Amino acid sequence: MALLSGKRALVIGAGSGIGAATARLFAADGARVACADLNPERLKETAQAMGGPAYPLDITDADAVRA
Repeated sequence: MALLSGKRALVIGAGSGIGAATARLFAADGARVACADLNPERLKETAQAMGGPAYPLDITDADAVRA
């Protein structure tokens, strides 16, 4: 059984580097992962690799985060 089976995660900065690796690791361990990043192209690549949703998002914009 996967350690994160049935859990959900939101990974900020999932478009590249540590964020992308974290999102993939969480998904591989059974979590449903939503990915957020400023770079929509890289974000799309990560999300497609995991089969999860992608949210182009600037977390410094409070209105965007609320939406």
